[in-house]
Amino acid sequence: MATEIDFLSQNQQLNEDLGEHQMEKFSKYSLVQKAVFKGDGDDTLENILVDQRFLAPLIIEYDKHLEELNGQLKYYQKQMGEMKLQLENVIKENERSELSRQKLHTQELLSQLEMANEKVAENEKLILEHQEKASRLQRRLSAAEQRAALASQQLSVITVQRRKAASMMNLENI
Repeated sequence: MATEIDFLSQNQQLNEDLGEHQMEKFSKYSLVQKAVFKGDGDDTLENILVDQRFLAPLIIEYDKHLEELNGQLKYYQKQMGEMKLQLENVIKENERSELSRQKLHTQELLSQLEMANEKVAENEKLILEHQEKASRLQRRLSAAEQRAALASQQLSVITVQRRKAASMMNLENI
């Protein structure tokens, strides 16, 4: 866009220069020729030749300058096209880079999730082992309590039998 603005300002400058140059040349011609330039009077062959004689170098110079400007415009358009391609490549590279970064982050998260799942599985296994151990201990405790109750009953029976035996001995001794 800046190139186009430069081109337009240069074009305007050339038009102003051409107008000034025409005014300078215009003042050098006779009144009849001036009338022809202004559009007054007859268009004679001589005035047309004079007009072409002083306009031709200006037009040629103007055309040369326009060609230069067109060349510059094409050059800048080519540069702009190349810059657009470079920008597109940078954008694509950034997208690839961002995708790579996201992929790496996702892989890290998956790795952490996998490790967490392994820990959960390990903890579940430990919980099951502790539950089995607690269940075995509970069964042993129940069995021990039953034996203790049985032993207590047997002790009670023995104690009762001893008392009976002692009472009988006391009765016999009497």
